[in-house]
Amino acid sequence: MILLKTKIPIAIHPLFWLTAGMIGWMYSYGQGIYWILVWIAIIFFSVLFHELGHAITATVFKQKAKIQLVLLGGLTSYEGPKLSFWQQFLIVLNGPVFGFILSFASYGLVKAFPFAGMLSVVFAFTWKANLFWSLANLLPVLPLDGGQLLRIALEGFFGLKGFRASLLFGAVFAALLSFACFTFQQFLLGAFLFLFAFQSYDTWRKSRHATSSDRDDENKKKLMDAEMLLQEGKKQEAKALLLQVRERTKGGMLADAAAQYLAFLAFEEGNRDMAYDLLLPIEAHISDEARCLLHKLAAEKKNYALIAKLSTECYQIAPSQEMALHNARAFAFLNQPKFAGGWLQTACQYGGLDLTTLLLENEFAQLKDNSEFQTFIRALE
Repeated sequence: MILLKTKIPIAIHPLFWLTAGMIGWMYSYGQGIYWILVWIAIIFFSVLFHELGHAITATVFKQKAKIQLVLLGGLTSYEGPKLSFWQQFLIVLNGPVFGFILSFASYGLVKAFPFAGMLSVVFAFTWKANLFWSLANLLPVLPLDGGQLLRIALEGFFGLKGFRASLLFGAVFAALLSFACFTFQQFLLGAFLFLFAFQSYDTWRKSRHATSSDRDDENKKKLMDAEMLLQEGKKQEAKALLLQVRERTKGGMLADAAAQYLAFLAFEEGNRDMAYDLLLPIEAHISDEARCLLHKLAAEKKNYALIAKLSTECYQIAPSQEMALHNARAFAFLNQPKFAGGWLQTACQYGGLDLTTLLLENEFAQLKDNSEFQTFIRALE
């Protein structure tokens, strides 16, 4: 990692050079390492200039900006006083604007110095690459700048509904473009657009549970600070922030995320009832890890209907003999012999179980005369 401690800090990840090198190799058409290095230089300067458009505009609005050059391009982040929607719009817009400026300036140099030899070729590459990228980057698809501009505009006018609309529009638009690219055998571009379409659709699907408080920057910052404190092992400080997030949001995605962290902390502290009470109301919106914890707590609470509901999904996430046994007991209690027998077989495959003792448990005892269940038992004996 290269760190440039300038007024606007710049961090360059090693994978950025790898990506730039691969693009240079693709467009140098086998003309040797020299032209690959030329392309790397063009890409570096172009991406950096684009990100400076974002960062410089952010500093004008009293933000503390920093730039990262990463695997697939650049990323500008900033923090400071709360920004209005029009300020956010200008920060995003000025990335492509700087790209167009660099493109037009390079084009002007090509026209002004037509006989400059190799330098003229470099300027020609620069103006064409920046024109193409700046135009492509304005496509109304997240995470491209065009998608961000659409999101900011619609959210500014229509709030959360506008945010969701931008995601759905971007997903459909990217999917259609992806299909067109595949049709014309532009497979790499099509794959990227398909990925963008999927990401936008997945975010839109999750955002249906979002509330206006989820779009509040202060709430998001508190949750991020709590996550950082958890990574540092400062659990009590993190707990205080998570409680603040839940109190401020009163439901929504951020409240659910905070509840999940609090449930894990409660479980670690031995307060299993609190962990269960935190996860149960948001069962439909929790992470895989939290869902497995809820499955475990539901077994302790003998909430057999919930165990059955979570059975297959949780076993796929974290298969174990204990989980298979919980599932078998739940389906036995619910008088579903086929599933009870199947899960019991799965548990027995791990070995070390006393089947005779297990079948004396209340959950299994009610199936002792069930012929379908007994078929599974005879196969285990």
